[in-house]
Amino acid sequence: MNDVIDMLNEAQRNRLTIVLRGLEMSLRDITAWLAEGGEEEVGILYRRRLTLPDDRKEAVLREIESALDEIAQLAALLRLPAHESDRAAQIAAEMSIHWSDLVDSRTSKLRRYGAVQPALAPLLDKRLDRLAGGALKLIALFRKEDDAPKP
Repeated sequence: MNDVIDMLNEAQRNRLTIVLRGLEMSLRDITAWLAEGGEEEVGILYRRRLTLPDDRKEAVLREIESALDEIAQLAALLRLPAHESDRAAQIAAEMSIHWSDLVDSRTSKLRRYGAVQPALAPLLDKRLDRLAGGALKLIALFRKEDDAPKP
């Protein structure tokens, strides 16, 4: 019989790798959420709540451990590659999207959604510009070269 790795073509391997990687990342996010207390996160414009009794939290963690073990076994069996990503580049990309959205939310663009009160521009646009400028600063900071001495 052929080696298991030979049973998959490249597109199939890529699909399985992406699906399993996504599942693993979600499971690890859940684990981190529960480890941090995992009951409530309060932002300015959002709130997230997870209410689970301790016995269900323990059951969730056991299920996650089992799933991560299964993913590890499949990855080894199929020799699926791990993917290393640059978190700074991901953050910079996210901030770039937010910068664009902020610029597109100025009153001149809000007209797409209906009439804009004239008094709104002085209240909103400067603040959106400051937030957009802050997003650009974060992009630059996350893209900045390491300040460590070069060999």
